[in-house]
Order: sequence, then C-alpha cells, then structure tokens
Amino acid sequence: MNLYEYLDDDLVCELSNDFDKQSLLKNLVEVLKEKRLLQDPKEAYNALLEREKLGSTAVGEEVAIPHAKLKSVDDLIILLAVSRNGVDFESLDNQPVKIFFLVLAPVKKMNLHLKTLARISRLIKSTNFKERVLKSQSKDEILEILKEEESKL
Repeated sequence: MNLYEYLDDDLVCELSNDFDKQSLLKNLVEVLKEKRLLQDPKEAYNALLEREKLGSTAVGEEVAIPHAKLKSVDDLIILLAVSRNGVDFESLDNQPVKIFFLVLAPVKKMNLHLKTLARISRLIKSTNFKERVLKSQSKDEILEILKEEESKL
C-alpha cells in the first residue's frame, strides 16, 4: 500500500491558525466533512478524542498520527496537515507538532489500519520526508515529496 494513493491536494492542509489539540482535531474532521468523506463527523471527532485519552498520538520529532477506527467509513481516509508554527499535541519529546497524518479506518479493516500506521512511521524515520515537507511551498509540492520519499521505502 502507498500512502499517496489515498491523498490528493484536497486532503493536504496547510494550517495557518494557532490550534490546541482539540480545536485542531475538530478542524481536520471539518475538512473531511466538507469533502463529503465522513458520514458521521461527530463519531470521527469523538473517536479521535477517545484515542488521545489513551495517550498522545504525537510520536515525537514534530509528527503526530491521530487515528481511529470507525463503523461509518468503508475505506481508509488519510489527511495530511502541516502547521508551520507547530501545535502543542502533548508529544513525548515536548516539541510542537508540525506534521499531522490523520488516519481513519473502517473497523472491519484492522490490518489496513495497522499497515498504514507502520508505513507512516517508516516514512518519518527512514526518509527526508519531514525536512522536505517543512521547506515546501505548496500542496502539490508536498504530494510530490510524499511520492518521492515513499518510493524509497
């Protein structure tokens, strides 16, 4: 599976506002609602909040992977958001998060959910993705960087 197959420029967000964790998640869910990708935005938001209660999905190094499994989605949904200012997302390394991969997966596709999280983790740890994205100038450039860096995995 390739992450870029699930993304297009409608699913890449460049965040300009200052957010806290809850307002950021609400904003990202709203983006998916506007794109008509969610049947039940409230379910998605609540599931993401519940997952965060178990422990922050900020994995360190300015990256977070908020994720949840939903009954109301039929296929994997990925949204990539970039915050130049960073967001306090309760990261273990106390660094503000600048890159967010929001992942929503169908309850019935647990294997796909886990493969997606592992793929994102490898992308962050094994490539120059993060550094290049933070220097990027456009959504199209971010998508091109994702495709190039993912091909190295």
